[in-house]
Amino acid sequence: MYAWASPDYMLDHMSFEQIVMYYDYGLEQEEIKSNILVGRLAVGLFGAKEKPKAKVTEEKPDRKAFQNAYGNRIKRPEGGAT
Repeated sequence: MYAWASPDYMLDHMSFEQIVMYYDYGLEQEEIKSNILVGRLAVGLFGAKEKPKAKVTEEKPDRKAFQNAYGNRIKRPEGGAT
């Protein structure tokens, strides 16, 4: 998985539990990568329907509510906007 993780290095510098943990994390990462690849292939080859991505809303924060909740705790530089 990593170039530095040769079997000799791992046996010399890591405990057995660390080696097993490293192996498990590596397998988990490979499973995630394969699931992503299979999903992309399904979309590309078979036209599988994808969930639409969440749209960014154009909502602006409510300044008055924010000021009421945090007004006296906001730190501003001297001469800063109110």
